[in-house]
Amino acid sequence: MSINEIIVSIDNFVWGISLIILSLGSGLLFSITLKFPQIRLFKEMVRCSFKNKKGDAGLTPFQALSIAIGGRVGTGNITGTASAILFGGPGAVFWLCVMAIICSMSAYIESALAQVWKEKYNGEYAGGPSFYMNKGLKFKPAGVFYALLSVIFLIIFAGVQTNAFSSVAVASFNISPFIVAVIYTILLVLVIFGGAKAIANVADKVVPFMSISYVAVAILLILINITKVPAMFSLIIRSALSMDAVFGGIVGASISWGVRRGVFSNEAGLGTGAWVAGCADVSHPAKAGLSQAFSIFISLLICIATSLMILITDSYNVVGANGNYIVQNIVGDYDVFTTKSIDSVVSGFGSVFISLAMFLFTFTTIMAYSIYLNNINYFFFGGHTNKKNIKLISILINIAITILAFFGPLVKSSTIWSMASAMCGIISLINLISLILLYKPGIATLKDYERQLKMGIDPVFIPEECGIKDAELWNKIIEEDYSEELANYKKVFKE
Repeated sequence: MSINEIIVSIDNFVWGISLIILSLGSGLLFSITLKFPQIRLFKEMVRCSFKNKKGDAGLTPFQALSIAIGGRVGTGNITGTASAILFGGPGAVFWLCVMAIICSMSAYIESALAQVWKEKYNGEYAGGPSFYMNKGLKFKPAGVFYALLSVIFLIIFAGVQTNAFSSVAVASFNISPFIVAVIYTILLVLVIFGGAKAIANVADKVVPFMSISYVAVAILLILINITKVPAMFSLIIRSALSMDAVFGGIVGASISWGVRRGVFSNEAGLGTGAWVAGCADVSHPAKAGLSQAFSIFISLLICIATSLMILITDSYNVVGANGNYIVQNIVGDYDVFTTKSIDSVVSGFGSVFISLAMFLFTFTTIMAYSIYLNNINYFFFGGHTNKKNIKLISILINIAITILAFFGPLVKSSTIWSMASAMCGIISLINLISLILLYKPGIATLKDYERQLKMGIDPVFIPEECGIKDAELWNKIIEEDYSEELANYKKVFKE
């Protein structure tokens, strides 16, 4: 058995029925318990995402949102979504949507917990899964193990991002992968070595532009093919529910690939988005949690845009479990599905547009990974912030990212995709179990937030009021940065 076959076997094992049940089950648990806030509080999610008040120690909510969207919206939303259609059929799109909506609450819980147990180092906030595993679960080995796997995953996935962009650029413009690697790496170095603020300043400008442009092209493509819309949606639903003669036999693959690529594309429950959520400067953890839940919907919108462009133009193939084609509409693999869909309307434009979109999506994703890895750095070495080695380690992490980003276009895509997918599954498993074990404090944050909203005040977080321990930093944050909000809280609840 070759190395590639071993990696693929591990990937398929990790993404078995147990992880699918855990992903959807935990999302349902949080959604039902909190009465589906992803629907009830959607307006509040938007408000929390665009409110820009901040102190000096963290990112604005919009910057944190932009970085998180940059991290969530990447190759998984284009080539990842296309691969879900290739292996799971049109029905995979339905399950990908279900996954995102339900599991947006997993994104809320992990992000709120990242805020609850965040720390402050060198004048900056840092938080994430390893922090709440350490202080919330009081089981540091889990936090250390998760952090180590995350470092490997994020660095490998930097290579996945550049590999995906390279495959599109090389096919579109017939240029050398080496040239793509060199140019991409130079641009990446200029940004990520500028630090968190430089990344945030780039992200909050690029991310809205790229997201709006991509969705606008998708809407235009759908309008041009408007007569096909009813049949397309009928195909998606029938395929998802095993009611279609052609795709009914692969409904299991449809669910599996929908959930798998759902986690892969929007990272809900994976824990990676929680690393940037822990950096935000907010008065209550629920604000960061609601904002990150909203970012899942932005990521989902990009996935839907990709799916509809592909399906409405019949620019896709589907393979069965035996590897034979069930449907073969075009020549080429899943990495050209979206390009072919746009080219079907405006010949030649698809190559240019998708290459640009892939560059921006993958570039902002790798920028976000730099932030994530910096917080992992703080988790391991936060107690030694006065030593020069913490800065040195941060530089080494960025060097590792750029090296993998450089070699990404030069390796076989199936191998690096399977490696990243397997790692994604493993760290999802660890994080989801942790979220379930931290069910009570996670739920308590939103209940406390809504309790204060009903009284007409801007919520502040008092850990003791939620029965949460070892979050003393919050008392200092509220007293120093949110004294006016604290006074209003005391006026309403203490008198």
